[in-house]
Amino acid sequence: MQNAGNYNPLDDERSHADGPNRPGQVDQAVDDTIRLNWREKLVEGGLIMVMVGTMIGVLVVLTSLITMRNTLEELAPGFTEAGSIPFIILVVVAVAIGNVCSFSCAPYIIRLLFRGNELTDERMDRAVKHLVSVTGMDIRVEKIYAIKGKTANAVVAGLFRKAQCIFFTNRLLERMSEIEIMAALAHELAHGRHRHPSKVFLVLLLWTLGVQVFLSLIDYYAYFDSLNESWKMWVYLGINLVNVFLLILLVLFPLSRRHEYQADATAARWVGTDLYKQALYRLHQINDQLKPPRKFLAKLGTHPTLQERLERVGSLE
Repeated sequence: MQNAGNYNPLDDERSHADGPNRPGQVDQAVDDTIRLNWREKLVEGGLIMVMVGTMIGVLVVLTSLITMRNTLEELAPGFTEAGSIPFIILVVVAVAIGNVCSFSCAPYIIRLLFRGNELTDERMDRAVKHLVSVTGMDIRVEKIYAIKGKTANAVVAGLFRKAQCIFFTNRLLERMSEIEIMAALAHELAHGRHRHPSKVFLVLLLWTLGVQVFLSLIDYYAYFDSLNESWKMWVYLGINLVNVFLLILLVLFPLSRRHEYQADATAARWVGTDLYKQALYRLHQINDQLKPPRKFLAKLGTHPTLQERLERVGSLE
């Protein structure tokens, strides 16, 4: 893989209207940062999209589990008793089906909620050609969409690489220079290159399998058999909520931050560390995220802080 570390973004982009900001420099002439209220943060942070995707996944999981269990009960009564090996397999299969549907629906949910339109932009064509030349790889970009958004952001969605879509908010396309957009594209392509969505999917299945095996070993289902059905429902709901909370806090958030570091490192090698650091800084500047959050809040985020990301990218030099 060719290293683009000698690529100087300032040589190509002297004519950018606002002037590209280097890390540590703030453009005093133009204050184009944005500040969102709590409702806008729910939308821009992707929480609504996650909630819709989760609801789809849960509905598919429950429908699949009930359907398969009822079918097997008719064929072999008692074969799928709660806590048994067949039951554990059924749960894992149902979760797999539900997450495939949820991941596969994500690109369509984003397009629907954020009014996405397929992007035809010469800057993207030039960015892809440059990335192909410096990496020597056959980089596939299935579809790139422009979506409405008050923040500068980009995201890749979809489970399988050939079906993935990349989304750029209008704010990013309007406020970032062409070479900074190329760096953002490189980051999203790096997620696909490392198959991060597929790895998250696999982690979800392994977590489900581990939890079900643990519950079986402690004879969890038999312990609550003495409860009446209404209490049993609330107990199951509470335990499942704790399970989801632990999954997010202990597994998904740390994994997401690790994936961001990995995508940063790959993209920086593709476009050059100086340009990539510039694009990172500019993105956080536009979104009014230059100030580092409190330490405990940083641990609850899907992305590392700007300072952490700049340090990691700087260590590659």
